[in-house]
Amino acid sequence: MEGVRRVTLQLMGLHMTPETEAKLDELALRTRRGKDELLEEAVNHLLVYNEWLERKVRDSQAAAEQGHIVPDEDVRAWIEQRERS
Repeated sequence: MEGVRRVTLQLMGLHMTPETEAKLDELALRTRRGKDELLEEAVNHLLVYNEWLERKVRDSQAAAEQGHIVPDEDVRAWIEQRERS
């Protein structure tokens, strides 16, 4: 892949349960992809998700500091209405 630099981390170990390893093995076989490729994709998804979550938390904190909040009762009513739908 262009623009991708492969790095081998000799000191990093990955510990997982036998069940998780079996699922990873099965996914690799089913998708005809290497486990290293699947793990890299999973790490990339984790990093993107964490960046998104941190941004949302910062935005929410800023909104709350500016007084843009919704009372608990309104949130509960909204959740109950959604559960009934």
